[in-house]
Amino acid sequence: MKHKIIVGGLMAASLALCAAGPVIAASAPKNVVPEASKSVEGGLGVQVLVAQSEIKSNINPSYVSVAMAGGVLAALIDAKIESDRAKRAEMEIAPLRTALTGFDVDGLATDTTKATMARYPWLSVATPAFGRDSSLLGKSAALDAAATNEVAFFEYIYDLAPDFSTIRVSLNMQFANKALPEGKKPESRLAPRELSYSQTVTSVVALPRPTDMAGNAARWSAGDGKLARKALSEAFAELAILAPRALELSAADLKAMSGKDKKNTSLYGFSGRLLEEDDTGTLLFNAGLTHLETLSE
Repeated sequence: MKHKIIVGGLMAASLALCAAGPVIAASAPKNVVPEASKSVEGGLGVQVLVAQSEIKSNINPSYVSVAMAGGVLAALIDAKIESDRAKRAEMEIAPLRTALTGFDVDGLATDTTKATMARYPWLSVATPAFGRDSSLLGKSAALDAAATNEVAFFEYIYDLAPDFSTIRVSLNMQFANKALPEGKKPESRLAPRELSYSQTVTSVVALPRPTDMAGNAARWSAGDGKLARKALSEAFAELAILAPRALELSAADLKAMSGKDKKNTSLYGFSGRLLEEDDTGTLLFNAGLTHLETLSE
């Protein structure tokens, strides 16, 4: 599969995950795997998380309240607009969800994680644990149940752009310590300041010649979801490339990728510093790595 790469922040995950995440200082230590995590006794346990059981739709927010300088009326208008958009998206996405019945996204997430684990002896377990509870309480419980002193969470989110023109899969990687900080609640171990590492990689696959939501939804759904299945498979295959690349980044790498010599670029609603661009895709950087490509039919 040809690739074009853009580095951008996901969301991750949640991950909601149609627009690149906020820019984080390139020197932020959480974006670089610390040497201490590579030398944890017994290695790191691994937990795969896929909270959703079907593809989601991302909804464009309404900004009426911004235009009207706030107020209760403006907020009510925003809520109504976003509710209507959500209802329409749920209606249009239904045939695609049916077409994707039986498509094993959970297996793709697990296999992608295994492919990454195989490269690093400090990711200790032969088979990662799998779960759906990506809440702070759920992750905290996974930490308590782990046989290792530190756990690497691989959390996946997959969805459609607001106009259904692209399918995005994001992976948020977080390393958390099992030890409970003195005087803190268990879930505080998942607070950003307590994590050993946090990074997001995203793969975006665009529908060729997209039109409107209804037209795009019909094309993704056609032929038992042939194009959607292909896009999801390619997106996960790309994450298997991006995840190791992210795990191996140094502070110097992050600084270089944020350099002023790198052109700011926007594509499919994602923005970042342009790292690579060729006939395989585009790679952008905006605190994380985002790869964008157009699906071949």
